[in-house]
Amino acid sequence: MSLFAWKALDVKGRQKRGELEAESERTARKTLKEQGLVLQHLEAIQNKDNDQHGRQKQTLNSDETTLFLQQLSTLTSAGMALTDALEAVATCMENKRARRAVSFVRQQVLEGSNLADALRHIGMDDVVCNMVAAGEETGQLEAVASRLSDLLEKRQQMSQDLLSAVLYPSIILGFGFLVMAILLTWVVPQIVSVFEHSGGQLPMLTQVVLSISAFLRNYGLMLILSSAGFIFLSIIALRNAKVRFRRDQFLLRAPLLSSLFKKIEIARFSRTLGMLLSGGVSTLSAMVIAKQSFMLMPMKEMGEQARECLREGGNLSDILRQHQMPHLAVQLIAVGEQSGQLDSMLIRVANQYEQEISRNLKRILTVVEPALMLVMAIMVGLMAVAILLPIVEMNSLVR
Repeated sequence: MSLFAWKALDVKGRQKRGELEAESERTARKTLKEQGLVLQHLEAIQNKDNDQHGRQKQTLNSDETTLFLQQLSTLTSAGMALTDALEAVATCMENKRARRAVSFVRQQVLEGSNLADALRHIGMDDVVCNMVAAGEETGQLEAVASRLSDLLEKRQQMSQDLLSAVLYPSIILGFGFLVMAILLTWVVPQIVSVFEHSGGQLPMLTQVVLSISAFLRNYGLMLILSSAGFIFLSIIALRNAKVRFRRDQFLLRAPLLSSLFKKIEIARFSRTLGMLLSGGVSTLSAMVIAKQSFMLMPMKEMGEQARECLREGGNLSDILRQHQMPHLAVQLIAVGEQSGQLDSMLIRVANQYEQEISRNLKRILTVVEPALMLVMAIMVGLMAVAILLPIVEMNSLVR
């Protein structure tokens, strides 16, 4: 079926709009006429959503892709035909864009295209498309779809863990600095100015706080603009491949960060490569796709070197060992290559490191949260003391 957008008048002359699925434009016109509508405009949405290269602009995000694969696996394993399963999945999609994308895939399949090519037309990830193609060739589409949904869920879980580890401390720091800035630029000067008129000497801590307050009031706007300019220039600079490469090199060499980033990269790569190999994709083709899962540029270079090494008859474990990847991953992959069970060993490596990364991120959050609270409490306490010291001295003078 195709998806059509229509505009028509009802029996009372009111204009109505909507979308309709039909086998053809003629069928769509007939359906609308039977509903008592006077058709003004009818357009096939899939034609509107295709770009100049024939690829549909409407696509699925990561959550929708996971849902699509889960439902497709369930329906096809229950014995439903592929086109019927795709129609049912499209109906279950809540977002119009997602419904259009799945309807477009179904239309491509009805026209004789295989599912993998139809998914490529909507810009689906290469990992998904290649594994679906392998599943269609081997007749195990439902099993492949189930494994793919698990892969995407694992990726989303890791991304959420990383986001939590970065976002929560950033929110605390941002809120804390905002409170400090309000206190220093507005509250503290008003309170302490009362004591300045008394003619007494202010305590050293109070003078320091007032100096910081004066600096923020005089140069605060300039400081904000400078910070925004630095962030903007950094974003522009990171568009340069050499700058990104140096940044990624620093992350892989930093004492406290290198181990974590290497484990994250190896976990993503191992799971992707393992899923591709277990799905029947050839080793060299799987390496081309799996190396795209690396986020850091030096790791992508390592992936290209590994592919060349495999093409010449070498071992993946040797390349990982040369680049000082985690020892456990190297050993397990070497065992998998020797035993002919590389795919299962790669999945085991991914499971091991994903669990370890999750535990490490939870430990970091457990330490960082009270540490930030303590720092904020100390800073607020120092300002409170800076305000109270002049009050104590004035009481002494009065006595």
